Amino acid sequence: MLLTQDIFPAVYPWLFLVITLVAAFVKPKLWPFGLLCTLVSGLLYNAIDLVGLGVVTLLFTLAYFANMPSKNAWNQGIKTVITVLIFICCIALAAHLLPGFNNLPVLYNVEKSINSMPFTMYLNFDKPMILFVLLILYPTVLMNNKKIRLFKIETKLHVITVISATLLVIFSLATFLSLITIEPKLPSWWWLFALNNLLLTCVIEEVFFRGVIQNKLVQLFNPMAGLIVASFLFGIAHFSGGFSYVFVATLAGFLYGFVYLKTGKLWYAILIHFCLNMIHLYLFTYPLLKA
Repeated sequence: MLLTQDIFPAVYPWLFLVITLVAAFVKPKLWPFGLLCTLVSGLLYNAIDLVGLGVVTLLFTLAYFANMPSKNAWNQGIKTVITVLIFICCIALAAHLLPGFNNLPVLYNVEKSINSMPFTMYLNFDKPMILFVLLILYPTVLMNNKKIRLFKIETKLHVITVISATLLVIFSLATFLSLITIEPKLPSWWWLFALNNLLLTCVIEEVFFRGVIQNKLVQLFNPMAGLIVASFLFGIAHFSGGFSYVFVATLAGFLYGFVYLKTGKLWYAILIHFCLNMIHLYLFTYPLLKA
């Protein structure tokens, strides 16, 4: 069922959160102030408690320290350990394993269509904190990168063709593997799903997997290695859906990473990710085919 109770003022912290997320892209100097307002409102309306506030404060502090210039090899070693710890904590935030957060349920056990599995959706308050931790750790993560040549695909028409063909392959493969089936229908709660998926899911996942993981792997190795490994890690993150789901998610991750490499713009990868999810919601059973 769709949550029918009046969610105001409980939703106020997420309104501040959305404004802060947008500010991080369009007005980078303002996001720290927006984050402060988000956390204060979160405390007032029970989206986060003192334990959760302590968790994010610790992560922000560690990220700030890890971003400071290294004076010697010892400091660099400590920073490397701290960075690894931060990444582990980011994964824990995404998996909702850290205490102190109260994510708001807005859809409960709804069925998009007759053959779709029941679906519950939360407005997450913990997972979006990943973005702010990474912005402190890597302040340039949202900046545009140089375009990278791959597969001799140069023109916009070629890129659009590759994107369209890959989307077709992804949905065909998912259908073949009985993960989904064609069932066109737009549920009444599509707008709530769209806002949540774009701002609280796609943005966070693309910043983490493409903006940070893929970028670092590209710098350490080469563009193709970075693209493949980051895509595989993205697929592994969807292990709860089973091996077939991991395989399809890896292919989707490859598409997002390809778009990021070809354009140098993280927003393009975010939009492709969002478009794929909306196509899935509209044209197929969502999130998966009912057993």
